[in-house]
Amino acid sequence: MKNERRHMEENWPLIAAQSYAGPVEYIYVDSGSTDGTIEFMQKHGVEPHRIQPAEFHHGRTRNLAASLAHNDILVLLSGDARPRDEHWLANLVQPFADPAVGAVYGRQIPPEGMNPVRAQALRSEYPETRQERAVTKGAPLNPGLFRFSNANAAVRRALWERFPWDETLLLAEDQGQCRDVLLDGYRVLYNPEAAVIHGHERTLWGEFQFAVDNGLSLSRMGILNNPEVGGEFRYGLKRVREDFTYFLKRGQLHHAARCFVVAVLKWLGVQFGKREQRLPRWMLRRISGGYEKLYK
Repeated sequence: MKNERRHMEENWPLIAAQSYAGPVEYIYVDSGSTDGTIEFMQKHGVEPHRIQPAEFHHGRTRNLAASLAHNDILVLLSGDARPRDEHWLANLVQPFADPAVGAVYGRQIPPEGMNPVRAQALRSEYPETRQERAVTKGAPLNPGLFRFSNANAAVRRALWERFPWDETLLLAEDQGQCRDVLLDGYRVLYNPEAAVIHGHERTLWGEFQFAVDNGLSLSRMGILNNPEVGGEFRYGLKRVREDFTYFLKRGQLHHAARCFVVAVLKWLGVQFGKREQRLPRWMLRRISGGYEKLYK
């Protein structure tokens, strides 16, 4: 993490007070904090593993953190994600008592005051109902099957060693690992009881850029542009319809309109990202949120 002192002052007491009887070790990778985050964590007995700001990469930095850990279950938590209660860790780890479970991720509750359209998108993506996913031989695959977020998640160390996070992607490395775990015959579980307060605001341009990077990354790992993985449009349309209907039922037409605009921008962004190999690099540098930094 970088410059998360403000969040860690709120989050650390909850992290340290988890009601969990198993062994716990804290791995903290810092990518150039200047706001006192390092000193705050040292005060609480957690030494940082320091990297330069330019070295940060979603997949590579997580692989580094995992390589420093020793326990059988790797738990991942973003620096700005705050556990909802003292049972967060136990709820995240408990499903691994079943040897068929390979990875678990938890609910992300929108922070107070978040833009209603973005908050509703998070509620749709992280519902209150528990879910289990598995790949059935011969059954069709779809992008929704690989939905996952390592902002609040856990995975078996043995599986990470076989399926490390892809370091060639801009983002969505967590979905790639979820795909690998499922195709290896394990189940992936979503446990809403392992809840954190977490979510990022996005401008309309930010939604478009995120979608470009998502489309690019999902295509690079073979989830999009793959004849064996279908239902991309149906999955996206279902999500849009749910959010659009949510605001219409409440008479919030301005939010419904923004929801529609965001959906169009996301669809366009994914279409551009999927066509990385056909687009000039100068265009990708302009429309992507991270291409300039990682692939210049």
